[in-house]
Amino acid sequence: MERLYITRHGKISYELYRRVFDSENISFATPSQDECEICLSYKQHSKEFLTEHDGDSCEICVYAKAHLDRARKARVEYDNEMVIDKENNSKKVFAADMQKIILLPKLTTKEHFFVSRLVTFNETFACLNNENEPDRVMLWHEAISGRSASDVACAFIKCIELSGSDDVAFWADNCVSQNKNWTLYTAMCQCVNANWGPNQITIKYLEKGHTFLKADSVHGSIGKKMRKKPEIITFQDFIDLCDEAGSNIKPVVMQVEDFRDFIGQHRSRKTKSCTLPLLSDVCVAGFRKGARSLFFKTNFDDEFQSVDFLKPKFNLSLWPAQKTQPRGIVVSKRNSIIRLLDSVSHVKKRFWLNIPTSDSVSDLVDHTE
Repeated sequence: MERLYITRHGKISYELYRRVFDSENISFATPSQDECEICLSYKQHSKEFLTEHDGDSCEICVYAKAHLDRARKARVEYDNEMVIDKENNSKKVFAADMQKIILLPKLTTKEHFFVSRLVTFNETFACLNNENEPDRVMLWHEAISGRSASDVACAFIKCIELSGSDDVAFWADNCVSQNKNWTLYTAMCQCVNANWGPNQITIKYLEKGHTFLKADSVHGSIGKKMRKKPEIITFQDFIDLCDEAGSNIKPVVMQVEDFRDFIGQHRSRKTKSCTLPLLSDVCVAGFRKGARSLFFKTNFDDEFQSVDFLKPKFNLSLWPAQKTQPRGIVVSKRNSIIRLLDSVSHVKKRFWLNIPTSDSVSDLVDHTE
Protein backbone atom coordinates (compact mmCIF):
# COMPACT_ATOMS: atom_id res chain seq x y z
CA MET A 1 0.00 0.00 0.00
CA GLU A 2 2.87 2.35 0.78
CA ARG A 3 4.42 1.71 -2.65
CA LEU A 4 1.06 2.36 -4.33
CA TYR A 5 0.68 5.62 -2.38
CA ILE A 6 4.11 6.78 -3.59
CA THR A 7 3.30 6.01 -7.25
CA ARG A 8 0.16 8.17 -6.98
CA HIS A 9 1.18 11.01 -4.67
CA GLY A 10 4.98 11.21 -4.59
CA LYS A 11 7.81 10.13 -2.31
CA ILE A 12 7.50 10.26 1.48
CA SER A 13 9.32 8.39 4.23
CA TYR A 14 7.94 5.06 5.37
CA GLU A 15 7.87 6.23 8.98
CA LEU A 16 5.64 9.21 8.12
CA TYR A 17 3.33 6.93 6.10
CA ARG A 18 3.14 4.47 9.03
CA ARG A 19 2.28 7.18 11.60
CA VAL A 20 -0.50 8.68 9.48
CA PHE A 21 -1.80 5.21 8.64
CA ASP A 22 -1.94 4.23 12.31
CA SER A 23 -3.68 7.48 13.22
CA GLU A 24 -6.58 6.58 10.89
CA ASN A 25 -7.31 3.44 12.96
CA ILE A 26 -7.55 1.26 9.84
CA SER A 27 -7.90 -2.49 10.24
CA PHE A 28 -7.72 -5.36 7.78
CA ALA A 29 -10.05 -8.27 7.24
CA THR A 30 -10.80 -10.77 4.51
CA PRO A 31 -13.96 -9.65 2.68
CA SER A 32 -16.85 -12.04 3.16
CA GLN A 33 -17.37 -12.08 -0.62
CA ASP A 34 -14.02 -13.86 -0.94
CA GLU A 35 -14.99 -16.91 1.12
CA CYS A 36 -14.54 -19.22 -1.83
CA GLU A 37 -16.43 -22.53 -1.83
CA ILE A 38 -13.71 -24.25 -3.86
CA CYS A 39 -10.97 -23.08 -1.50
CA LEU A 40 -12.96 -24.03 1.61
CA SER A 41 -13.65 -27.45 0.15
CA TYR A 42 -9.96 -27.89 -0.69
CA LYS A 43 -8.91 -26.95 2.86
CA GLN A 44 -11.33 -29.47 4.29
CA HIS A 45 -10.10 -32.10 1.84
CA SER A 46 -6.49 -31.42 2.86
CA LYS A 47 -7.31 -31.91 6.54
CA GLU A 48 -8.90 -35.28 5.88
CA PHE A 49 -5.82 -36.85 4.28
CA LEU A 50 -2.41 -37.70 5.63
CA THR A 51 0.74 -35.84 4.63
CA GLU A 52 1.72 -38.62 2.20
CA HIS A 53 -1.40 -37.84 0.13
CA ASP A 54 -0.35 -37.41 -3.53
CA GLY A 55 -1.73 -34.03 -4.53
CA ASP A 56 -0.35 -34.29 -8.08
CA SER A 57 -2.68 -37.16 -8.95
CA CYS A 58 -5.73 -36.16 -6.89
CA GLU A 59 -8.48 -34.57 -9.00
CA ILE A 60 -9.66 -32.34 -6.15
CA CYS A 61 -6.13 -31.05 -5.47
CA VAL A 62 -5.30 -30.49 -9.14
CA TYR A 63 -8.59 -28.63 -9.73
CA ALA A 64 -8.16 -26.44 -6.63
CA LYS A 65 -4.56 -25.55 -7.50
CA ALA A 66 -5.56 -24.59 -11.05
CA HIS A 67 -8.38 -22.49 -9.60
CA LEU A 68 -5.96 -20.67 -7.26
CA ASP A 69 -3.53 -20.11 -10.13
CA ARG A 70 -6.29 -18.51 -12.22
CA ALA A 71 -7.33 -16.37 -9.25
CA ARG A 72 -3.75 -15.19 -8.72
CA LYS A 73 -3.24 -14.28 -12.38
CA ALA A 74 -6.55 -12.39 -12.50
CA ARG A 75 -5.73 -10.46 -9.33
CA VAL A 76 -2.26 -9.50 -10.62
CA GLU A 77 -3.84 -8.26 -13.86
CA TYR A 78 -6.47 -6.34 -11.91
CA ASP A 79 -3.88 -4.70 -9.63
CA ASN A 80 -1.78 -3.67 -12.64
CA GLU A 81 -4.75 -1.77 -14.07
CA MET A 82 -5.17 0.24 -10.87
CA VAL A 83 -2.01 2.24 -11.54
CA ILE A 84 -3.04 5.80 -12.40
CA ASP A 85 -1.34 7.26 -15.48
CA LYS A 86 -1.76 11.02 -15.16
CA GLU A 87 -0.27 11.62 -18.61
CA ASN A 88 -2.52 9.21 -20.48
CA ASN A 89 -6.27 9.52 -19.92
CA SER A 90 -7.31 7.84 -23.16
CA LYS A 91 -8.17 4.50 -21.53
CA LYS A 92 -10.80 4.15 -18.82
CA VAL A 93 -10.95 1.03 -16.65
CA PHE A 94 -13.99 0.31 -14.47
CA ALA A 95 -14.90 -2.27 -11.86
CA ALA A 96 -18.52 -3.21 -12.59
CA ASP A 97 -20.91 -4.90 -10.19
CA MET A 98 -24.57 -4.78 -9.19
CA GLN A 99 -25.34 -4.03 -5.56
CA LYS A 100 -27.54 -6.41 -3.63
CA ILE A 101 -31.18 -5.59 -4.23
CA ILE A 102 -32.47 -2.52 -2.35
CA LEU A 103 -36.12 -2.42 -1.29
CA LEU A 104 -38.00 0.87 -0.93
CA PRO A 105 -39.45 2.35 1.16
CA LYS A 106 -37.32 1.74 4.23
CA LEU A 107 -39.35 2.59 7.34
CA THR A 108 -39.03 2.32 11.10
CA THR A 109 -42.30 0.39 11.47
CA LYS A 110 -42.18 -3.39 11.46
CA GLU A 111 -45.18 -3.62 9.09
CA HIS A 112 -43.06 -2.68 6.07
CA PHE A 113 -41.12 -5.94 6.36
CA PHE A 114 -44.28 -7.88 5.48
CA VAL A 115 -45.14 -5.87 2.34
CA SER A 116 -43.65 -6.42 -1.08
CA ARG A 117 -41.64 -3.27 -1.73
CA LEU A 118 -40.11 -1.57 -4.77
CA VAL A 119 -37.03 -3.36 -6.09
CA THR A 120 -34.29 -0.81 -6.75
CA PHE A 121 -31.12 -1.46 -8.73
CA ASN A 122 -27.61 -0.03 -8.55
CA GLU A 123 -25.14 -1.10 -11.22
CA THR A 124 -21.85 0.46 -10.09
CA PHE A 125 -18.93 1.40 -12.34
CA ALA A 126 -15.97 2.39 -10.15
CA CYS A 127 -13.04 3.84 -12.10
CA LEU A 128 -9.69 2.18 -11.39
CA ASN A 129 -7.17 4.25 -13.33
CA ASN A 130 -8.29 7.88 -13.43
CA GLU A 131 -8.57 10.16 -10.40
CA ASN A 132 -10.82 12.60 -12.25
CA GLU A 133 -13.40 9.98 -13.27
CA PRO A 134 -16.21 9.54 -10.72
CA ASP A 135 -17.47 6.20 -9.46
CA ARG A 136 -20.80 6.16 -11.27
CA VAL A 137 -23.79 4.34 -9.79
CA MET A 138 -26.43 3.67 -12.45
CA LEU A 139 -29.78 3.69 -10.65
CA TRP A 140 -33.24 2.54 -11.69
CA HIS A 141 -36.14 0.62 -10.18
CA GLU A 142 -38.51 -2.07 -11.36
CA ALA A 143 -41.20 0.41 -12.44
CA ILE A 144 -38.68 1.82 -14.96
CA SER A 145 -37.17 -1.47 -16.18
CA GLY A 146 -36.15 -4.90 -14.95
CA ARG A 147 -32.84 -6.65 -14.21
CA SER A 148 -32.47 -8.88 -17.27
CA ALA A 149 -29.20 -9.30 -19.14
CA SER A 150 -30.46 -6.69 -21.60
CA ASP A 151 -31.12 -4.16 -18.82
CA VAL A 152 -27.63 -4.65 -17.40
CA ALA A 153 -26.13 -4.30 -20.90
CA CYS A 154 -27.86 -0.92 -21.21
CA ALA A 155 -26.18 0.21 -17.98
CA PHE A 156 -22.80 -0.78 -19.46
CA ILE A 157 -23.58 1.24 -22.59
CA LYS A 158 -24.58 4.27 -20.49
CA CYS A 159 -21.22 4.07 -18.69
CA ILE A 160 -19.38 3.89 -22.03
CA GLU A 161 -21.27 6.95 -23.29
CA LEU A 162 -20.44 8.98 -20.18
CA SER A 163 -16.78 7.91 -20.10
CA GLY A 164 -16.03 9.67 -23.39
CA SER A 165 -13.16 7.24 -23.98
CA ASP A 166 -12.10 5.38 -27.13
CA ASP A 167 -10.74 2.49 -25.07
CA VAL A 168 -12.96 1.20 -22.27
CA ALA A 169 -12.29 -1.83 -20.07
CA PHE A 170 -14.43 -3.44 -17.39
CA TRP A 171 -13.58 -5.83 -14.59
CA ALA A 172 -16.48 -7.99 -13.45
CA ASP A 173 -17.37 -11.21 -11.67
CA ASN A 174 -18.54 -14.35 -13.45
CA CYS A 175 -22.28 -13.80 -12.91
CA VAL A 176 -23.85 -15.32 -16.03
CA SER A 177 -27.14 -13.38 -15.83
CA GLN A 178 -25.36 -10.02 -15.60
CA ASN A 179 -21.76 -9.96 -16.84
CA LYS A 180 -21.02 -13.03 -18.95
CA ASN A 181 -23.68 -13.81 -21.54
CA TRP A 182 -24.29 -13.55 -25.26
CA THR A 183 -26.80 -10.72 -24.83
CA LEU A 184 -24.14 -8.49 -23.26
CA TYR A 185 -21.58 -9.53 -25.87
CA THR A 186 -24.00 -8.73 -28.71
CA ALA A 187 -24.72 -5.30 -27.19
CA MET A 188 -20.99 -4.57 -26.74
CA CYS A 189 -20.27 -5.53 -30.35
CA GLN A 190 -23.04 -3.23 -31.55
CA CYS A 191 -21.82 -0.44 -29.27
CA VAL A 192 -18.20 -0.60 -30.42
CA ASN A 193 -19.31 -0.53 -34.07
CA ALA A 194 -21.65 2.44 -33.65
CA ASN A 195 -20.48 5.75 -35.10
CA TRP A 196 -20.27 7.28 -31.63
CA GLY A 197 -18.84 4.14 -30.02
CA PRO A 198 -15.29 3.61 -28.74
CA ASN A 199 -12.59 1.84 -30.73
CA GLN A 200 -12.28 -0.96 -28.23
CA ILE A 201 -14.25 -2.52 -25.36
CA THR A 202 -12.76 -5.18 -23.09
CA ILE A 203 -14.40 -7.16 -20.29
CA LYS A 204 -12.11 -9.03 -17.89
CA TYR A 205 -13.26 -11.49 -15.27
CA LEU A 206 -11.94 -12.31 -11.83
CA GLU A 207 -11.97 -15.96 -10.77
CA LYS A 208 -15.14 -17.20 -9.08
CA GLY A 209 -14.91 -16.86 -5.32
CA HIS A 210 -12.15 -14.23 -5.54
CA THR A 211 -14.12 -11.36 -7.00
CA PHE A 212 -13.74 -8.48 -4.55
CA LEU A 213 -13.75 -5.27 -6.63
CA LYS A 214 -13.56 -1.55 -6.03
CA ALA A 215 -17.29 -1.48 -6.78
CA ASP A 216 -17.84 -3.49 -3.60
CA SER A 217 -16.25 -0.66 -1.60
CA VAL A 218 -18.73 1.76 -3.17
CA HIS A 219 -21.56 -0.59 -2.19
CA GLY A 220 -20.15 -0.69 1.33
CA SER A 221 -20.23 3.10 1.58
CA ILE A 222 -23.84 3.22 0.36
CA GLY A 223 -24.85 0.38 2.70
CA LYS A 224 -23.26 2.13 5.68
CA LYS A 225 -25.13 5.33 4.84
CA MET A 226 -28.39 3.38 4.55
CA ARG A 227 -27.94 1.77 7.96
CA LYS A 228 -27.54 5.21 9.54
CA LYS A 229 -30.68 6.56 7.86
CA PRO A 230 -33.82 5.26 9.60
CA GLU A 231 -36.19 6.09 6.73
CA ILE A 232 -35.76 6.18 2.96
CA ILE A 233 -39.19 6.92 1.53
CA THR A 234 -38.80 7.61 -2.18
CA PHE A 235 -36.46 6.77 -5.04
CA GLN A 236 -35.20 10.38 -4.93
CA ASP A 237 -34.28 9.85 -1.26
CA PHE A 238 -32.12 6.91 -2.33
CA ILE A 239 -30.50 8.95 -5.11
CA ASP A 240 -29.64 11.69 -2.62
CA LEU A 241 -28.26 9.11 -0.19
CA CYS A 242 -25.93 7.70 -2.88
CA ASP A 243 -24.76 11.22 -3.69
CA GLU A 244 -23.87 11.76 -0.03
CA ALA A 245 -22.25 8.34 0.48
CA GLY A 246 -18.85 9.37 -0.90
CA SER A 247 -17.16 12.40 -2.41
CA ASN A 248 -16.38 10.51 -5.63
CA ILE A 249 -19.72 8.71 -5.98
CA LYS A 250 -21.94 10.14 -8.71
CA PRO A 251 -25.52 8.86 -9.15
CA VAL A 252 -26.81 8.52 -12.71
CA VAL A 253 -30.55 7.87 -13.02
CA MET A 254 -31.38 5.53 -15.90
CA GLN A 255 -34.38 6.81 -17.82
CA VAL A 256 -36.89 4.66 -19.72
CA GLU A 257 -35.33 5.65 -23.06
CA ASP A 258 -31.91 4.42 -21.90
CA PHE A 259 -33.18 0.84 -22.10
CA ARG A 260 -33.41 -1.35 -25.19
CA ASP A 261 -34.35 -5.02 -25.62
CA PHE A 262 -31.02 -6.45 -26.71
CA ILE A 263 -31.08 -10.14 -27.63
CA GLY A 264 -28.16 -12.53 -27.88
CA GLN A 265 -27.51 -12.89 -31.61
CA HIS A 266 -24.81 -15.57 -31.39
CA ARG A 267 -24.69 -18.41 -33.86
CA SER A 268 -24.89 -22.09 -32.91
CA ARG A 269 -21.94 -23.05 -30.73
CA LYS A 270 -20.55 -25.61 -33.18
CA THR A 271 -20.74 -25.20 -36.94
CA LYS A 272 -18.61 -26.35 -39.85
CA SER A 273 -16.82 -23.00 -39.96
CA CYS A 274 -16.28 -22.21 -36.27
CA THR A 275 -16.73 -23.26 -32.66
CA LEU A 276 -17.71 -20.72 -30.04
CA PRO A 277 -15.84 -20.87 -26.72
CA LEU A 278 -17.55 -22.00 -23.56
CA LEU A 279 -18.42 -18.84 -21.64
CA SER A 280 -17.29 -20.51 -18.42
CA ASP A 281 -13.75 -20.71 -19.86
CA VAL A 282 -13.53 -17.07 -20.99
CA CYS A 283 -11.46 -14.76 -18.77
CA VAL A 284 -11.16 -11.84 -21.24
CA ALA A 285 -13.71 -10.79 -23.88
CA GLY A 286 -12.87 -8.03 -26.35
CA PHE A 287 -14.68 -6.12 -29.08
CA ARG A 288 -13.07 -3.90 -31.72
CA LYS A 289 -14.43 -1.33 -34.13
CA GLY A 290 -14.93 -2.69 -37.62
CA ALA A 291 -15.08 -6.32 -36.48
CA ARG A 292 -17.97 -8.71 -35.83
CA SER A 293 -15.70 -11.01 -33.87
CA LEU A 294 -15.35 -11.85 -30.22
CA PHE A 295 -11.69 -11.57 -29.22
CA PHE A 296 -11.18 -13.76 -26.18
CA LYS A 297 -8.73 -15.41 -23.82
CA THR A 298 -9.20 -18.45 -21.65
CA ASN A 299 -5.96 -17.74 -19.78
CA PHE A 300 -4.47 -14.34 -18.98
CA ASP A 301 -1.06 -15.50 -20.23
CA ASP A 302 -2.40 -16.48 -23.68
CA GLU A 303 -2.71 -14.42 -26.84
CA PHE A 304 -6.16 -13.32 -28.02
CA GLN A 305 -8.17 -15.74 -30.12
CA SER A 306 -11.01 -14.53 -32.32
CA VAL A 307 -14.26 -16.00 -33.54
CA ASP A 308 -17.10 -14.53 -35.62
CA PHE A 309 -19.75 -15.23 -33.00
CA LEU A 310 -22.73 -13.45 -34.57
CA LYS A 311 -25.35 -14.93 -36.85
CA PRO A 312 -24.32 -14.22 -40.47
CA LYS A 313 -27.55 -12.36 -41.26
CA PHE A 314 -27.49 -10.21 -38.12
CA ASN A 315 -27.24 -6.49 -38.91
CA LEU A 316 -24.88 -4.82 -36.41
CA SER A 317 -26.12 -1.35 -37.21
CA LEU A 318 -29.77 -2.23 -36.49
CA TRP A 319 -30.18 -1.41 -32.79
CA PRO A 320 -33.30 -2.42 -30.84
CA ALA A 321 -35.68 0.49 -30.43
CA GLN A 322 -35.50 2.58 -27.28
CA LYS A 323 -38.22 1.79 -24.80
CA THR A 324 -40.97 4.38 -24.65
CA GLN A 325 -43.11 2.99 -21.83
CA PRO A 326 -41.95 2.27 -18.27
CA ARG A 327 -42.26 -1.31 -17.07
CA GLY A 328 -44.54 -0.46 -14.15
CA ILE A 329 -45.38 -2.42 -11.01
CA VAL A 330 -48.49 -4.35 -10.07
CA VAL A 331 -51.32 -2.09 -8.85
CA SER A 332 -51.87 -4.14 -5.69
CA LYS A 333 -48.21 -3.74 -4.79
CA ARG A 334 -48.40 0.04 -5.15
CA ASN A 335 -51.55 0.17 -3.03
CA SER A 336 -49.97 -1.93 -0.29
CA ILE A 337 -47.00 0.43 -0.12
CA ILE A 338 -49.22 3.52 0.00
CA ARG A 339 -51.11 2.08 2.96
CA LEU A 340 -47.84 2.08 4.91
CA LEU A 341 -47.36 5.82 4.36
CA ASP A 342 -50.22 7.40 6.33
CA SER A 343 -47.87 9.61 8.35
CA VAL A 344 -45.68 10.56 5.37
CA SER A 345 -45.90 14.04 3.84
CA HIS A 346 -47.94 14.51 0.66
CA VAL A 347 -44.78 15.50 -1.22
CA LYS A 348 -43.18 12.13 -0.46
CA LYS A 349 -46.40 10.21 -1.04
CA ARG A 350 -46.80 11.77 -4.50
CA PHE A 351 -43.97 9.57 -5.85
CA TRP A 352 -45.92 6.45 -4.95
CA LEU A 353 -49.25 7.79 -6.19
CA ASN A 354 -47.70 8.58 -9.58
CA ILE A 355 -45.52 5.49 -9.99
CA PRO A 356 -46.30 3.61 -13.26
CA THR A 357 -48.38 0.46 -12.84
CA SER A 358 -49.13 -2.59 -14.95
CA ASP A 359 -50.83 -5.85 -14.08
CA SER A 360 -49.02 -7.67 -16.90
CA VAL A 361 -45.63 -7.64 -15.14
CA SER A 362 -44.29 -9.89 -12.40
CA ASP A 363 -43.17 -8.76 -8.97
CA LEU A 364 -39.37 -8.79 -9.01
CA VAL A 365 -39.26 -9.46 -5.28
CA ASP A 366 -40.46 -12.98 -6.05
CA HIS A 367 -39.36 -13.45 -9.67
CA THR A 368 -36.29 -12.88 -11.84
CA GLU A 369 -36.25 -11.86 -15.48
